Amino acid sequence: MSENNLPIDLEDQQSYRDVPEFDLLSDQISGSLIEISNNLSRLEKNIDVLKIKAKDNSTENSTKDIQEQQRICVDLISSLMGMFKEISVHRKQMDRLDREQLNKSQVFVRDKLNRSIKALLDQFRGLQKEVTSIDAALNEQNTNTEHNQHELALKPAEETNAQNVTQQKSKLIMEYQPVNAEEVEYQQNMVQERERDIEQISHGVEELNEIFQDLSTIVTSQGEMVDNIETNIYSTLNDTRSASRHLKRADRYHRNRRKFCFWLLVIACVVLFFLILIIFA
Repeated sequence: MSENNLPIDLEDQQSYRDVPEFDLLSDQISGSLIEISNNLSRLEKNIDVLKIKAKDNSTENSTKDIQEQQRICVDLISSLMGMFKEISVHRKQMDRLDREQLNKSQVFVRDKLNRSIKALLDQFRGLQKEVTSIDAALNEQNTNTEHNQHELALKPAEETNAQNVTQQKSKLIMEYQPVNAEEVEYQQNMVQERERDIEQISHGVEELNEIFQDLSTIVTSQGEMVDNIETNIYSTLNDTRSASRHLKRADRYHRNRRKFCFWLLVIACVVLFFLILIIFA
């Protein structure tokens, strides 16, 4: 039987050891996990809003709303990347603590924190992919719009050979082209900005993968031990409850037995008393 599969003997538990560094790191990581979880919830909600607005990208107002939601998502992703980098430093410091200094409860807490970090990191990666996917789809949509507008701008110029409408079309081109050129430039700027965001997010994903490349292995090995510890704890708890029920049952039995003996003794004394009275009467 491997060391990780050994049952926990509560009587053999190490006495509590004061490890201030462990307590400080665990508190810092726990606080960071709460903050990360809250920001992931905000990011998920903003992605849902972005998906809805991306379906209606036909008006200037909807385009501005999309840009605003994209900027919020990118800012949240950047903030979360910073939080994960900070928590990775604390995690590595905790993992470097000598295992012999920690009791089993502290090891259990450490491993639980590692598993929580991995779960939130996986959730973050999934949300990052959603944002880049939406950005890429919007870029393709804007590129197509830009291409169509460019063709519309050229089309009036190609028809200027009709003498009877030359002046009218020239006026139309002069009025339409500045607006179109401004719109094309606006679309190009949005595409470039989204491409920068996608590149920034992709770079951040690679950086996080490098920082946490050992986390999956650690969590897998520690997870087996944590599951075993949880199983042993619940098993011990069930055994304790079962033993408690048996003790209560035995206690009731002994109390009832003592009462029976007491009343039997009382009856015997009464019978003996009457026998004595009869004999000496």
